[in-house]
Amino acid sequence: MALLHTLVLAAASLALVPQDDPSTPPADPAPADPAPAPADPAPAGDTTGGNDLKSVDAPAATPEAKPLKPFSLARTGGNRPGKSPHAADMQLSAPPKVYVIPIAGQMGTDIHGNIDGKPSIYDKIIADVRAQNPDIIVFRVNSGDDRSPDKYMEAVRAQMKDDKIDPRRLASGLTEYRDLALKLHTDLDQYPAVVYVEDARGVASLFALAWPYMYMAPDGKIAGLDIVGSLGGGNDADIRAKMFGAWTGIAKGVLELGGHPNQLTDSLVRPDRLLSCDIDGRVTRWRDDTNGDWYVVDQSPEQSARFTSKVAEETGLADGVAVDLNDMMGLLGYPEFVEVKSGQKIFDDYNALWRKRYEEVKKLIDEYRQEMEDARELPKRKQMLEKIRQMAKQYPPLARTLEWRFGLTDAQLQVLIEQLNEQIKEYQRQKRGTGGGSGGGGGGGGRGPMGPGPGR
Repeated sequence: MALLHTLVLAAASLALVPQDDPSTPPADPAPADPAPAPADPAPAGDTTGGNDLKSVDAPAATPEAKPLKPFSLARTGGNRPGKSPHAADMQLSAPPKVYVIPIAGQMGTDIHGNIDGKPSIYDKIIADVRAQNPDIIVFRVNSGDDRSPDKYMEAVRAQMKDDKIDPRRLASGLTEYRDLALKLHTDLDQYPAVVYVEDARGVASLFALAWPYMYMAPDGKIAGLDIVGSLGGGNDADIRAKMFGAWTGIAKGVLELGGHPNQLTDSLVRPDRLLSCDIDGRVTRWRDDTNGDWYVVDQSPEQSARFTSKVAEETGLADGVAVDLNDMMGLLGYPEFVEVKSGQKIFDDYNALWRKRYEEVKKLIDEYRQEMEDARELPKRKQMLEKIRQMAKQYPPLARTLEWRFGLTDAQLQVLIEQLNEQIKEYQRQKRGTGGGSGGGGGGGGRGPMGPGPGR
């Protein structure tokens, strides 16, 4: 039995050796293996989920001894904020009830906070969480800014480049994400929470790191927060300089909710900052240089730090790598659990509905842009705009998409409707004066973001 115990200690030591990775390894030789685990360790196992190692039974003469814990660079529950979701800390008497909250899709549309004072879908999800009263909350993050069919962020960047976006509006967008993260923390802080990152590129990285307990999918990435520093865009150097500090400060505030230190948060949002780390026992000490003896994560002054799942696990940023929810719950110590799926359904139903309305709006816009035969079509055109405006008011993500894709705001729609009202009145006056008739063309107006429309 002593020989078997020695072999397990040797296997735990070998787990310390970092594997090949796209991140640049330090120039110095790899650090020596740390001292063996203490005599009071946890069950042996493979933290990557690749092997199924069985725990070692304690000798009969010393029944108080425990099997060895699997080695992990993830921070322990004792030195991070929030309630631990780990089975060893929760000590539940039955399989946990797990509520999944999706943070998935487009930033700003599928994922958004309150817009113009209107509640977001997350308000409804929070109410459902309280009604379901789960044991654990899982935030499932899966968002890459440029993957949507309509290229929402591509439109945003194009307008930034052309100085067509008010910087204050961009700042309010970051503030919106910060407020959403704060709301999820504040309203749900009584529940232990863990993040499962399938993909987090761009602003979505804020949510990946807004909680202290985090696992990643094998192909998951955390990258692209340098977009925060570039949001000023355009050609006004004074505005860029003034807003850079404010916006990076907002982003760092969200990251600090997860208990992350300045060296890490700076490197994630500022391309000019470097990042490496030392390992002190099981604690990761982040550095704002490339002199770390464990990993050099970012040595480029031109891009912000980015993490694959492998680097995140080996540096302790992530608690581990999990294939799916079942795998992650197993790593947390729960061979069985009950998944509450109502939050996913609330999220999916709402986003499917506003996207359906968006398709209807696009058809209305195409029809509106067609050449008008005569002024008798003016009331029909007005009805189109009124319907578009009504749907945009009902679905804030739709309103935001119309603004980015077509340059249409509620105020602009209102102006177009008023212009049509004037044209309708003029047509009616002409009709009374001439005793009827087709009325000819529709006169001027109706141009702007909607295209030709009436009176082309």
